[in-house]
Amino acid sequence: MTKPLRRVLVTVTLLLAALTAGWTQAAAAPVAVDAECLGSFSRAFTPPITTTPQTVTATATYTYGTCLVGPTATSTVVNSATLSCVPVVPGIPPETEVVTWLDGTGDTTTVTWSNSTVVGQTVVLTGAVTAGRHLGDSATKVTSGTSYLGSVVGCLLGTPISNTTGLVDSFLLTS
Repeated sequence: MTKPLRRVLVTVTLLLAALTAGWTQAAAAPVAVDAECLGSFSRAFTPPITTTPQTVTATATYTYGTCLVGPTATSTVVNSATLSCVPVVPGIPPETEVVTWLDGTGDTTTVTWSNSTVVGQTVVLTGAVTAGRHLGDSATKVTSGTSYLGSVVGCLLGTPISNTTGLVDSFLLTS
């Protein structure tokens, strides 16, 4: 499956899930999509990841450069976890992401990511907007690590992992 087709399928699936989750039999209230974006990320590890498990600080920079709903945006997230070459991406600990919208307003959105599911190189995060623009919205983000596999092989052969890159397949805020 091609990456563009995968992105479309992930986006459609998340949108349908968000829309159907907002409906109840007693009161059918539509779900509003406040932001829906795709993009990329880079993550730097300090110290670099090795074959020995150690506490590592990961600094991720997200660029939400293609938005179907809402303006483009950027953010940086810093967290710490015990990592080694395998698995290079554990379940991500709860973290807070401050998204800066690039529409000239200076507005931000604070998302508290409370849950993550990791399958291979794909991570699905769920959370809520806890401050700023779209306060109270539900948040979902799906990322795919594009450099992880090569990084892991190199790490197992003795080359520490100092950074990785990937795609944001979906960043979705719904109310």
